[in-house]
Amino acid sequence: MTAVLETDFVRHANPFRRAGRWYKVNLHAHTTTSDGTISLADCIGGYRKAGYSALAITDHERTNDVRGMSTKDMLVISGMEYHPPCPGRPAGYHLVALNVPHGFALADGAPGDAIARIAAVKKAGGETILGHPYWCGLRYEQMACLSDVIALEIFNTQADRMARGESSEAWSQLHDAGWFLNAVAVDDTHDPEDMFCGWTMLKMRRLSVASVIDAVRTGSGYSSNGPEIHDFTVRRGAVELRCSPAAAVYLVSQSGKGARILPLPGKTLRSIDFPIPKTWRYVRAVVVDPRGMKAWTNPLSLM
Repeated sequence: MTAVLETDFVRHANPFRRAGRWYKVNLHAHTTTSDGTISLADCIGGYRKAGYSALAITDHERTNDVRGMSTKDMLVISGMEYHPPCPGRPAGYHLVALNVPHGFALADGAPGDAIARIAAVKKAGGETILGHPYWCGLRYEQMACLSDVIALEIFNTQADRMARGESSEAWSQLHDAGWFLNAVAVDDTHDPEDMFCGWTMLKMRRLSVASVIDAVRTGSGYSSNGPEIHDFTVRRGAVELRCSPAAAVYLVSQSGKGARILPLPGKTLRSIDFPIPKTWRYVRAVVVDPRGMKAWTNPLSLM
C-alpha cells in the first residue's frame, strides 16, 4: 500500500459558485435487513417526510431491493457497508458503497484487500466513502492507502452517540499530506434516535444518482448537524463566508495554521471577511452555532 503524494492534491470547483440548487441527503442508513431496528419502508418514509432529497440504504454486507422506491422528490440509492481487513486493526475498515446493484456481494479475502474491494465496487458502477475514521481509530497510513474513496465521513450521528462522531483530526491529516479529500455528514441510521441529526447539502443541477455521486466526489456541498452555510469563497486574498447565526467560525489550514473568529459579546456572526496569510496552503471553515452544532465546508486550495 502506498501513501498519497503531494501531487494528488486536486482542485475542485467551489459549490457556492456552481449552478444548481441545494439538496439535503443522508448517505448512510441501516435497516432490519442488517443490524438496524427500522424497517426499510419506515426508514425511507421517515426521511421522505422530513424533507430529504436522497437517502442511501447501506446495510452491512447486504443490499436491499430499492427499485421503485424513489419518487420525484426523493431519490433512494442502493448501497452497502462493507468491512475489508485493515492492517493493524482487527475489526477492519468501515466502507460505505453507493450505487451498487441489488445482490452485489464482496467475498472475504486476504488481509490488505481493501483496495481490491473498492475497485470491485467501482467496477459494479458504485463509489466508496470512508466511514467514521475517528470512531474506527484509523491512523494516517491506514487511510492514505485508500486513494480511490471519494469522501470520508466528517460527522456520523451513530458514532457521536459513542463520543467519536467528528473526524476532523483524521480529515486534517489527509489534507496536510496533500490529499484534497472531501467529506459528508451522515446519520449512520440504526435506530430512530439516529435520524435527522447529520446531513450533507449537495449543490446539483438535478436529482439523480449520477449527480449525487459526482457532487460527493467533487466536493459540491457542505456537511452539517445544524448550521447553514450560504457562501464560502476566497476572493482578493481573503476568505468570505456567510452563514446562519454563529457563535464562532474556525478557519482550518495545514498543521500550525488557522484562525478562530468570534462575534462581539452578546452577538452572533453571520459573515466574515478574513485576510489569508500567504503561508496557508488550503482553507476550510467550521461554523459553530449557539447550541454547539457545526457545519463543515470542503477545503479550498490556496496553491
